[in-house]
Amino acid sequence: MRLTVADRDAIRHRAHVLSVKPSAWARAVMLDALDSRSSKVAQLESNAGVKETAPTSLAPAVEQLRRVGVNLNQALRKGAAVDDGLLHAVMVAVDEVRASLGDRTRS
Repeated sequence: MRLTVADRDAIRHRAHVLSVKPSAWARAVMLDALDSRSSKVAQLESNAGVKETAPTSLAPAVEQLRRVGVNLNQALRKGAAVDDGLLHAVMVAVDEVRASLGDRTRS
């Protein structure tokens, strides 16, 4: 899609005000345009400036969690034998840690 410099600047500014990426704001606008019942932009506006981040004291735990995920992915891709019970227990523990860190992407 072609935009003028002024249009791009306006989009970046609006996204910055809402504390989102320009692509997230543009997606919300387009989805609202496709469905009049959608309220994606309103949701972004109601969450403006609210940025949930883990405290810096949790940074080591977040990094360890990332490493566990990388190791599990590598083991599964290589076809390594992984005990199903142990894998399930790890997945449950990872989901609990993610939830405690405020990650609501997993249901």
